[in-house]
Amino acid sequence: MESSGSIEGGFPLAGSWPRWQGGRCRFSQLTGVLLLLAVLCLLGCSARPTSGRIVPGHPPERSGNPANQERLRALLLERQQDSGGGDYVISPGDLIVVTIYNFRPEGGNFESEVRVDDRGYLSLPMIDPVQVASLTTAQLRSALIAALQQHKVLTQPLVGVFLKDYRGQGVIVLGAVGKPGLYYLSRGGQTLIDVLSMAGGLNQNAGNYVLFRPAAKNGTAAPADAVLRQAALGSGAANAIPTADADTIVVDVHTEGTDPTSLALPMRSGDQLIVPEAGQAFIEGNVAKPGPVPLVYGMTLTQLISAVGGFTYPADRQHVLLIRPVGSGESAQWTVDVDRIQRQEEADVVLQRNDRVVVQGTGGRSVAYGVYKTLTAIVHLGVGGNVGYGY
Repeated sequence: MESSGSIEGGFPLAGSWPRWQGGRCRFSQLTGVLLLLAVLCLLGCSARPTSGRIVPGHPPERSGNPANQERLRALLLERQQDSGGGDYVISPGDLIVVTIYNFRPEGGNFESEVRVDDRGYLSLPMIDPVQVASLTTAQLRSALIAALQQHKVLTQPLVGVFLKDYRGQGVIVLGAVGKPGLYYLSRGGQTLIDVLSMAGGLNQNAGNYVLFRPAAKNGTAAPADAVLRQAALGSGAANAIPTADADTIVVDVHTEGTDPTSLALPMRSGDQLIVPEAGQAFIEGNVAKPGPVPLVYGMTLTQLISAVGGFTYPADRQHVLLIRPVGSGESAQWTVDVDRIQRQEEADVVLQRNDRVVVQGTGGRSVAYGVYKTLTAIVHLGVGGNVGYGY
């Protein structure tokens, strides 16, 4: 044996052995490599073990929390009852044209453009300031007639009211929409879906739900509104997104999983709509390309599996695990039967940010797949890897 073909420790380098010995040793090395490949393949075909309680039933939408649903129903009922038939409610900042007909003795009219001040008052020169915030235009007309009679300006005044500029009822829309910013309600009865449309609709990065922070019942905004309003008017609108809290209601906007009445929720001045981005989900185990996958609006479990190249042979299609964060560092798990979904015997699962999908393998199929991968490696090494005894 040539000494020049060895490294420290006496292990011979390839090409320095006699041909028969080199072939035998190389075959021994190949055998070890293949055994290692088989073990790694079997390990790779199995997903990481999971722990935690399996929750029965179908994974719910994000808004499915009973407390959240109750708050949403209560708010919807309250606002529908207070809608006043859809009439616009006057707010500070609105510009109003007031016309008093036959005001002058010769029959001339009085007309003035008046903006409602920050306290909600409207001022005319012949009467004291009138509190008009939260009134409809019909109620404002009645209030002005009463004030003119009280101040003995006219005994039977004829008054016209016209809203020229809607600047009081502002709703902030932030996050994954076409044009984040501050939007004004131009008429009564505008709904959540109307305001989202005003903001350009959801963009391609939007998730399946909206975080809705309602204004106080009197129409005033939450304390954080001033900060959010400034952010909405500036370039940082898309980044000034608060997290969900006790004052936030989750509203599903994915069409297949949404109660239509939720999108018909009437909007009020000071409301805030935040559309989080979809984020990504994670899939591991017996699929062609495991790893993180960016979500798009409405993406489902079966679409995710297709996006990563589908199942591999050992996959247990009837017991796919879906692990979903539920807050406070905890998560819930569901077992999903993908075969039933594909046969339309069960609804598909709409994914949420940070969902983890684990595709475990069946025992017999995992062993068979490991053998197959091992034989495939032998063929590949045999064709291009100089396998042989070297005779």
